[in-house]
Amino acid sequence: MPKYPVPEAQLTFDGLAGDWQLDRKHHGGPGRAVCLYSLELYQVLRELGVELTAGQLGENLTTRGLDLMQLKPGDRLRVGGCIMEITEARIPCASLDRWDPKLKQVMVDRPGWLARVISEGMLHTGDTIRIISEDE
Repeated sequence: MPKYPVPEAQLTFDGLAGDWQLDRKHHGGPGRAVCLYSLELYQVLRELGVELTAGQLGENLTTRGLDLMQLKPGDRLRVGGCIMEITEARIPCASLDRWDPKLKQVMVDRPGWLARVISEGMLHTGDTIRIISEDE
């Protein structure tokens, strides 16, 4: 971390091509292939005194306009031509202490999400993200 923006990336069942977590016991894998965090949640962190920029929390997708606080496990998202399913809340880990020692504490109620990939494909900066029904 941090992760830097790229104009496009191949989304596979294991996550974004070229992105690999060092600690595969606690991070990554098919059920945790994608980590999502939002610009809106970064704004809340700034209001709480934690100054970070997109990617510093290690998310693969930084969203805008999607209320991550309303998501729950099982929700499906269409991102561009790909589909992913929310599996669990992201648990803030000790590696976040490098940015700010109070970060884990303030992220407890704003953790972001982990997702598994249902359909692979290319993702592009600016792709639309929307919640879809399971049969879509």
